[in-house]
Amino acid sequence: MDASGKHSRVDAIGMMACLAIALGLRLAVIAIRPNELTVDRDAYLGIATGVAEGRGFSSPGSSQATAFRPPLYPMCLGAGLTCLQPSVVVGGINIIAGLLTVWLTARLGCSLNFGPRRFLAALIVAVDPLLAWYTCQPMTESICTFLATFWLWSMMALPSGNRHEYLIKRILNGIIFGLLVLCRPTFWLIAALYLLAWFTTLRRHDVEDQPSRSPTFLPGWVWSLTGTLCVVAPWLIRNWIVFGVPILTTTHGGYTLLLGNNPVFYQEVVEQQWGTVWQHDSLLNWQTELESKIEKDLGPHATEVQRDRWYSNQAKRYMLATPRQFAAAIVHRVRSLWNIIPQGDATDHAGGWAMSAVGWFYSLILTAGLIGIVTISCSSDRHKWLPLFVLIVSVQLAHLFYWTNTRMRAPLTPAIALFAIVAIPRKS
Repeated sequence: MDASGKHSRVDAIGMMACLAIALGLRLAVIAIRPNELTVDRDAYLGIATGVAEGRGFSSPGSSQATAFRPPLYPMCLGAGLTCLQPSVVVGGINIIAGLLTVWLTARLGCSLNFGPRRFLAALIVAVDPLLAWYTCQPMTESICTFLATFWLWSMMALPSGNRHEYLIKRILNGIIFGLLVLCRPTFWLIAALYLLAWFTTLRRHDVEDQPSRSPTFLPGWVWSLTGTLCVVAPWLIRNWIVFGVPILTTTHGGYTLLLGNNPVFYQEVVEQQWGTVWQHDSLLNWQTELESKIEKDLGPHATEVQRDRWYSNQAKRYMLATPRQFAAAIVHRVRSLWNIIPQGDATDHAGGWAMSAVGWFYSLILTAGLIGIVTISCSSDRHKWLPLFVLIVSVQLAHLFYWTNTRMRAPLTPAIALFAIVAIPRKS
């Protein structure tokens, strides 16, 4: 067997080992907590059931159209529910997304010239506690992480001197990004950051020096935007027709902003000892009072759009009226996003040893990731890593203001793993 054949065999074994570990761990989590597959905390299954039953994208148990949740995940669940049981659909989609994320992480490592070390990055993603835990829940962590990694891969594949190939890759990149923002709208910040970078570059008159410049008469981002609009346009048009407003994201943003910026949250969580969570009874009381206030201000028949605006205005009022508490809440959200030990219901059924292991795992990975970020920032080929930087920055920017907990970091896991590998000497 020649050297290339031997390397191919070793690569295949490495990839299969990572995928086998990822699959085994996710199946084990599902076996331990099978009931979690149908606990519908965020109403994704309820909306998906309406899709499967022909009631459209509607509030659970009704035919009332909604835009409260992003559409991609409920639509995927709804397609599966037409012929399979909910637990099978949730578990199947999350497992497939998890395995594809592991595979794409290895492909990204190959694009970054990691050699065999790329399998260590894939292994980190395979055993990541957050990704493994949320495999057994009908929530977007698994599919969103897959799409974020898919987008990173599409960005790495962009440079090409062939005009037609470049256009295809750009449009594909836009389509993938469109799917990503239909899964979690906060990723629209990626587009804003890239546009800002493009305009800054344009003003400096050094567009020709960019390694990934477009071989067409239009900037590359225009073609990516075209692909994105093709994907998100049906959602926008549907909302325009149904609600009379061209909603590009959801009607959930205002509530999420208010959830993390209100006097009760400030007093009972932000101003308390680190690790304090919002108690369930207190949260329910706050939600009940909120409903009374909104009914008083808007009446009993307020639309989703009106409620969303009301929530947003209330949050902004609190943020401006109490700047000190708002600043403390920002610090709290940053700590929550990068916390090494998840809090709240994610820890309810985990032993102390398990949480200790999770804490050590994330301490090592995040420390190595930070070292990798600093190392790449000082290197000459940092432009190759720009999509990974932008992904991390976009998530952090969004969660300076919106409700935040550790699971919001899940889509960053592959990027963090790749940065962490940089901290490992190549010879080792």
